[in-house]
Amino acid sequence: MKWQNLGKNLAFVVAVAALTIGGWALFGPRPHQVKLSGQTAAVQKLELTAVGDSLTHGVGDDTNAGGYVALIKSDLQATGNYAVTTQNFGVSGDTSTQIQKRIDTQKKLQQGIADADVLTVTVGGNDLMHVLQAHLLDMNAKNVAKGSVAFQKHLTKLITTMRGLNKSAPIYVFGIYNPFYVYFPKLTAMTDAVTTWNKATQQTLAKLDGTYYVDIDSVLTKGGTTASKAAKSSVKAALSDSANPLIFTQDHFHPNNAGYAKMTSQLWAKMQATKKRWAK
Repeated sequence: MKWQNLGKNLAFVVAVAALTIGGWALFGPRPHQVKLSGQTAAVQKLELTAVGDSLTHGVGDDTNAGGYVALIKSDLQATGNYAVTTQNFGVSGDTSTQIQKRIDTQKKLQQGIADADVLTVTVGGNDLMHVLQAHLLDMNAKNVAKGSVAFQKHLTKLITTMRGLNKSAPIYVFGIYNPFYVYFPKLTAMTDAVTTWNKATQQTLAKLDGTYYVDIDSVLTKGGTTASKAAKSSVKAALSDSANPLIFTQDHFHPNNAGYAKMTSQLWAKMQATKKRWAK
């Protein structure tokens, strides 16, 4: 009999508890949502389209990942705020007019530009090299200035075309650099040509809306070495020394992995300074 009463009492207690808990859940105060400091509400999708020459293609990157394009994607995603997709339209050897022709004729490239949230461009190095090759024995400031004027017209047309396809995405244009400085520090004509070219490019881009210059000359040309260390008595000695640790040793022209990392740092700094153009 006692066991029966105990069983009834226990059942009663359980029933009351269940009703109490259920009633509290239905009619009790609602728990408030706690937001952690720094918590990201949503990950922003970003599409980055890269247009240009061998520096966009990633020549010299021995991982074959795509040079700075892959690295800037990693930097953006490492923040935890962005999910990034990239399209790489870099073709080695292209001049400004050849890049222009591709944009004018290739539907996939046009669509890639139109869809982008961020646009990057490497252009100008091959244009300058053509000028230097044409005046190898008699290169002077007049030749470089004439070549630069022609290039600035091509650059303006190129950016204007891209802007016509995409009204809002910021366009980041890399400058050029002198890969031969550490081997031939006394060849001032090359250094002067790069400086003239870059200054003119900055002036051109300053007139175009939402277009930004990314300096790489200051980080790639000297490569962290001193001119005295790079100065050699012969071309053979200079090339075998590999004085610039940021340049690809197989061609002594393109950046290596470390060089592309420097380029990416410069791009990332400029993107951070102009974040309102692409970040929501």
